[in-house]
Amino acid sequence: MQQLTEVLDSIAAGLIIIDRDHRVEWMNKKAVEWLGPFVEIGKRRRCYRTIVYSKGFCEICPTGKTIDHGTATHYEFNLPSNIFPKISESGSPAAFEIIGIPIFDKDCRVSRVVELILDVTEKGIEKIRSEELMVHIEKMAAIGQLAAGVAHELNTPLATISIISEELKSLMDGLSEGKFTRDELREYLSDISGEIKRCQTIIGDLLSFSKKGVSEQIETDLNNLVSKAINLIQRGEGYKGVTILKDFNAPVPNVKTDPERFKQVVFNVLKNAVEAVMGKGGGRVIVSTVKDGCFVKVVLSDNGPGIPAENLKKVLEPFFTTKPVGKGTGLGLSVSYGIMRDLMGDIKIESLAGEGTTVSLLLPAE
Repeated sequence: MQQLTEVLDSIAAGLIIIDRDHRVEWMNKKAVEWLGPFVEIGKRRRCYRTIVYSKGFCEICPTGKTIDHGTATHYEFNLPSNIFPKISESGSPAAFEIIGIPIFDKDCRVSRVVELILDVTEKGIEKIRSEELMVHIEKMAAIGQLAAGVAHELNTPLATISIISEELKSLMDGLSEGKFTRDELREYLSDISGEIKRCQTIIGDLLSFSKKGVSEQIETDLNNLVSKAINLIQRGEGYKGVTILKDFNAPVPNVKTDPERFKQVVFNVLKNAVEAVMGKGGGRVIVSTVKDGCFVKVVLSDNGPGIPAENLKKVLEPFFTTKPVGKGTGLGLSVSYGIMRDLMGDIKIESLAGEGTTVSLLLPAE
């Protein structure tokens, strides 16, 4: 028994034995190192009262699930560094993988559960970094596709400014002779100012889309945000032949979300929809917003070729794409799905080959 204890104490993972009443019976050395100050072995207080200070069973409790189902369970979750300083010396939340393993009594009933706890913080950090990189790669790819359209948008006001400037040059002599009034001069200058502001708006939209920024959830007017994403798409070169219809007739409440990140999701999904109907006569995308129970939805429906059933389950996977080589990164929907999960939302995709696709973006209603 002593040798077994020494072996179990030597491993770099936590081991805890918990009874059916969620009371801790035993912990190995690593578990004591991580959780010792918080868990009272053999005391009457249940583990969830001493570890996470909860009044009830943890929603993702491996022990509870293992007792209920009689099978091994697996979860990953983060623990805050302010509560578990020994676990996360970096100051960031510690990421854990916990496996619950059942121990059966003679009546084949789960009498105890062994929780195997693995510290996967570094793996979690690398995963976050990888996801952030994928988000930025997709943004840069989208910006590259927008560049030609934005250049065209800027050329229009710049051409107007150039024409007005040439006219002013030719009219300046008439100012001293009284043939050209100050009011007319103010009107020309006002036109120039308006075109400059138009350029600033276009550049500002592009910069806002490309920057990484810090995530901040604020009360957001959903219809206004979706309209901005539509305006950004409509500036893209080659997207001019597609009709985008807005259906904002049903009243929807404001939502608390990160507006820039959600706008990127709308942009990604809308870009896919527009590209699906490009080159098709009568190609259109309908964008609507609606309150649906506890959620507010942005629904994007196109009349494109649809998605074959065998591909429908793959479209949210990283790097999966049905576009020709060089036409897509295969990251758009995967990145969007990750963002929606971070925002406590979801993506639902319905499609039939030959009948178009509908994508619903769900956010919690306040």
